Amino acid sequence: GYKMSAFLDENGKLVTVSSSNPLPVSKISDATATANTGNGTITTGGTSQVLLTAKTRKGYWVRNRSSASLYINRSGGAATTSHFEIKSGDYFETPTWENVSTAIEIIGATTGQAFGYGECV
Repeated sequence: GYKMSAFLDENGKLVTVSSSNPLPVSKISDATATANTGNGTITTGGTSQVLLTAKTRKGYWVRNRSSASLYINRSGGAATTSHFEIKSGDYFETPTWENVSTAIEIIGATTGQAFGYGECV
């Protein structure tokens, strides 16, 4: 059967991918990166905590390993449940156009919610 592939660009516009309109690929850098990874838990439910400190990095990712949603503030400052949601079992990786040097904070409703994370520096 026929399969349609598409993606959302940085403006939220749906772009269809085809042989005449291939997926755009951008070379970011020739520099190499070191990946730092880890696992963590929400230390106090309902309280924002630092996931990644502010530093120069090429990108980061978060995997929600808990049974409820987690939320991250991608622009610095305390996270709340109105920030970016990562549902149970979901994975988030920064898009290439995002400023990734700010501190990243995370919040979950329940103490002990588990997550994995990493960053490339």
